[in-house]
Amino acid sequence: MQWLWLSAAPDLVGWENALFSAGIDQGPGVGDHRDHHQRIVAIDAPGPPIPSSAARRLANAILRFDVFPPHLAAGVLRRRPVEMGDTVGLRYHFMPGLDLFFAARVIDRFEAINDQQWRCGFTYRTLQGHPACGEETFVVEKDLASGRVTAALRSWSRPGMLIATLTYPLMRRFQLRAGQAALDHLQTIAYPELPDAPSLPIRSQTLFARRNRRTGILRSDRV
Repeated sequence: MQWLWLSAAPDLVGWENALFSAGIDQGPGVGDHRDHHQRIVAIDAPGPPIPSSAARRLANAILRFDVFPPHLAAGVLRRRPVEMGDTVGLRYHFMPGLDLFFAARVIDRFEAINDQQWRCGFTYRTLQGHPACGEETFVVEKDLASGRVTAALRSWSRPGMLIATLTYPLMRRFQLRAGQAALDHLQTIAYPELPDAPSLPIRSQTLFARRNRRTGILRSDRV
C-alpha cells in the first residue's frame, strides 16, 4: 500500500513484480468476509447483447476497469481492456489531498453464453502490500429470456496487513461503501443521458430505479 500526496503519480512497476498475498492460494477461511454486491441495472431486448446495448456498455466499462465513480477511486492500468496476468492498480481517494494506492493481478477474464445467460468480466487477486487479502470478480450478466442486466461485484477478503487488521472496522466501511458506489456508477453507464442509448423510456428508467430501492435490490448481502 502506498500513500500518494496531492498530484503524485502512481507507479505500477513495483506491483508488477509483487507476489500474490500470502496464503491467498488457500482460498477464503471461516472468518473471512464474502461480499455480494449486485443490482439489476437495466433491461435490454431479449437475446445476446448487441453493441449499443446496456449490457455491452457495462462489459466494456468493466474490462477497462471503469467500475468506481471518479470522485471515489480511479483505476490504473497499462492497457485497456484488461487481459489475463495484467496488474491492475486502484487509487482510492482517502481524504482531500491524500490517496491510497494498491494493486491486484487479473487471474481470469471471461465472456461466456449459454441457453439462459450471457456474462462478461474479470477476476483479480490481491498482491503483497495490498491492505486486503482476497479475490474480487467484476461482472455483468444478462438473462437472455427477460433481458434483465445485472451488475455485480463478488469477493472474499480478510486483512492483508497489520495496519488493516488494527483498523479493520474502518476498512470494512470503505469496502462496503466502494461496493455500493460501484453499483451506482455502473447504473449510470447502463443508462447514459444520450438520446439513442436507453433501452427503456426515461420514465420507465426512473420507475425501475425506484422499484429497485423499494424492493431492496440495492442491498449489499454478506454470504
